[in-house]
Amino acid sequence: MKKTRLILVIVLISVVLLACLGFLGYFGVKTMRRSHLRSEARKAFAAEDWKKAERLLNEYVARDPDSEEDFVRLAQVYNHLGNTDEEMRCWHKASALNPLKSEYWDNYTGCATNARDFDHLFSSLSRRTLQTAKLAPKEMMLYLISAVMTNHTKEAEKLYENMRKAYPDAFRKDDLGRFAEFLVTYDKLTAAERSRFIEQGIQSDDPVVRLASILQRLVNLELSGGTAESVNEQEETLLKQAVELNRFAATPILANFYFSRLKFDSVIETAEPYLADIPHIQLSVVYAESCVYDAQPEKLKPLAKKFHTLGPRHRILASYFDALYDFTQGVEKNDDLVKHMQEARGIVQTPLANLINLQIALNNDTLEKICTTFETIMKAPPFYNLRERACAAVRHYLETKIVEKPELAEDPRMVKLTQLISEIDKTDPFLMRIIITDQMKRNVLTRQIIQEKLEAFPDDPYLLEVAAEFELFNGNPEQCLDYVERFYALEIEERSNTFDLLHMLALELTGKIDEAAKEFTALIENNEMNRGLLSRYLNFCIDHKRGEELSKMAERLETSDAPDLTALAPFFRAEEMFLQGKTEEALSLLEKAKTDQPDFELYAADKFSTCGRVDQALSRYLALVGRHSDQRVILANIAGLYLAKGKKEEALSYAKQAWETNHDDGLVQFVYAKMLAENGQYQDAASVLNIPNRKVELPDEIMNLWTDIMHHAIEDSIAGERYMQAEEQCKHLLVFVPDDTFAKESMEKARRRLGQRSSGK
Repeated sequence: MKKTRLILVIVLISVVLLACLGFLGYFGVKTMRRSHLRSEARKAFAAEDWKKAERLLNEYVARDPDSEEDFVRLAQVYNHLGNTDEEMRCWHKASALNPLKSEYWDNYTGCATNARDFDHLFSSLSRRTLQTAKLAPKEMMLYLISAVMTNHTKEAEKLYENMRKAYPDAFRKDDLGRFAEFLVTYDKLTAAERSRFIEQGIQSDDPVVRLASILQRLVNLELSGGTAESVNEQEETLLKQAVELNRFAATPILANFYFSRLKFDSVIETAEPYLADIPHIQLSVVYAESCVYDAQPEKLKPLAKKFHTLGPRHRILASYFDALYDFTQGVEKNDDLVKHMQEARGIVQTPLANLINLQIALNNDTLEKICTTFETIMKAPPFYNLRERACAAVRHYLETKIVEKPELAEDPRMVKLTQLISEIDKTDPFLMRIIITDQMKRNVLTRQIIQEKLEAFPDDPYLLEVAAEFELFNGNPEQCLDYVERFYALEIEERSNTFDLLHMLALELTGKIDEAAKEFTALIENNEMNRGLLSRYLNFCIDHKRGEELSKMAERLETSDAPDLTALAPFFRAEEMFLQGKTEEALSLLEKAKTDQPDFELYAADKFSTCGRVDQALSRYLALVGRHSDQRVILANIAGLYLAKGKKEEALSYAKQAWETNHDDGLVQFVYAKMLAENGQYQDAASVLNIPNRKVELPDEIMNLWTDIMHHAIEDSIAGERYMQAEEQCKHLLVFVPDDTFAKESMEKARRRLGQRSSGK
C-alpha cells in the first residue's frame, strides 16, 4: 500500500512540475467547427430527432474517429432506427476506444457460445442463409440466440415465430432451446419468472446457458439493493465460477470487475496467465493500467515488447504501454511520452489515457487541447482520484499563466477550465474571481450571484469591490457604502485606492457632497496628484459648482514643482472664472493653456464649443483625434462644428468615422443620420437611425429628426417610382405618428400608383 501511495505521489508531482513547461500553441477553426458539430449532434440526440442525430454524429465521428462518447450515442441512435448492423459497428468502435467499459464489450459480443463472439456467429449464419435455403434446427437456434444477443430484435422475433411453427418442440427439447425462448420472451416475463429461470440456468450442464445465467445473476445482484460488500463478494464468487466454465470469455469480465473495484493487484494476478496465452486487447489495457495504479511499471516493458511483435493494432497498443511506462518515470522532458502517445493514435480513451493527454497538453501549453481533454475527464464518470489530479494540474497551470499575463483571465478558454474545476472545488477564491470577471464581461452578473458568492467568500476584497461597483452603477449607493465599509473593516494595509474612489462616488450620489469633496481631495493628495483623478475632480467641481475647491486646487498646482501639473492650473482657474461669470477672461486663459493631458484638452474644446468659439473648438478637437479614449465623442463633435461652418462634406466624413466606431451607439447614429440628411441622403439616414417597426419611446430630438428624414425619404421613393417602398415607409412612420397627414396622403398616392401600374394604365 505504501508503494501505491508513493507512485501516486510521484505521478501527481510529475504532472504539476511538467505543467510549467512547453510552448504556446493553438488549434484553429477546424477544432471550433468540430466542437460546434458535436454540440448540434448532441442536441438532436437529446431531442430524439434520430435521423438528424444520425447524420450529424456520422459527420462528427468522421472528423474525430476517437470520440468514444459520440460512437456510443450513434449506436443508440441506430438502435432507435432499427439499423442493427450499424449499431454493432459503433459498439465495436466504442469498445476499441475504451476497453474498460464492459457494457460496450457486452453489447458488442452479447452473451456467449464458446468464444462468446455472437456478432461473428450472427454474421456467419446470415451469410449461410443466403447460401442455403434453410438452416438446420440447431443452426436456427444459434441464429436466434445470436440475433437476440446482437440486438437484431425484429429478426429474432420473426425467427422465433417461424421456429415455433416449424419446430414446436425445439424450445422444450434442451436447456439451449429454453434459454433461447427465455431471451426472446424476456420482456414479457415477470421478475419472479426471470429469477427462477436464472437460478435453474446456473445449474445447467450447457456451458452457454450456465455462463449467460451467471452473468444475468450478476446484473440482478447489482440491482438488488444489497450492501456493497455483500454484493461484491457474491459477484466475485459467480465470476470465478464463470472463469472456470469459460476462461476465454469470463477472465476479461473478472478482471474488469476487479478493476472497477480498484483491486489492481487482483487484476494483475488474473490477467497475467491469460495474456501469456492470448493477447486480448481489452484485457491488456486493463492489465497495463493496473500496473500503473499498483506501482508495478516494470511489468509494462515486457508487455509492450510482446505486443510490438504482433499485428498492426497490437503494435499501436504497444506504443500506449510504452507511454504508460514513460508516465510512471516522472521525467521532466516529455519527448518520449509525446512520441509514444502519438504512435498510439488515440486507440485508448480511458481516464488514465485522458490524464496523460492532459499532461502533454499542459507541458506543451496547447490551450485548446487542454480544454477538450480536461472537459472529457470532468464529464466522464469519476474513476480513482484522476479528477483530483487533473484539477490540481490545471489549477496550477491557470495560476501560472494568469500571474504571467493577467489578461488571460478573460480568455473564454481559461474561464471554461476554471468553471470545470469549480464544479469540484467551490472554495477557491482564485477560481471564483476568474468566473466573476467573466460574468461581468458578458454582462450576466446579477445581485443574486454576488450575494451567493459573498456567503461563500464574505471577506474577499475582490468580491467586495465587485459588489460595491455593481450596486453603485445600479443605483444603490447606500449598499455600495456598506460593502466599502466591510472592506475597510478588514484593515488591509496594502490596497488600491479603488474603494476610496467608490466610497467618494457613493457619498456624492447620496447627496453628501461636502463629505465627498473632502474625501476626493484627500484621495488626490494620497495618490500624488494623479492626472486621471485630477480630471475627474475638475468635473466633480463643475457638476457641484465647488468654486472654493477649484481655487485651492489651482493654487496647489501653480506651486507644484512638476511642470505637467503646473500646466493644469489654468483649467481650474478658468472654471473658477466661469462660475464667477467671467467668461471672456476664462476663455482667454484657456487659449493660452497648454497640456498633453487629453481629458483637460477635451474640457477646453468643450468650453470653446459651448461658448460659440467654433474655430478654437475645432482645432482642439482635431488635435484629440487618435489621442483621446472616447473617439466617438471627438469625431461627433468635429462633425457638428464642420456643419456649423457650412462644410457639409467634411461634417459627413467625420460623422461616418464616429458611426464606424460603434454602429449601435445612439449618439453617433443621431449625428451621422443628421449629416446624411444635410447632404440629401435620406434613405441612408433612415437606415442609420434603425428605428424599429414597433412603437417605442424615442427622445424628442431623435423623433423630430427621424420624422423629417422619413418625409424626405417617402417623397424620394415616390419620385423614383418605388411605390411599395414608399408604402412601407408610410406605414412605419404612422406607427409613431398616427395623425401624420403627409404620410397618409403619400400612402394613398403610392397605392394609387401601384394600382395604375398593375392595371396597365
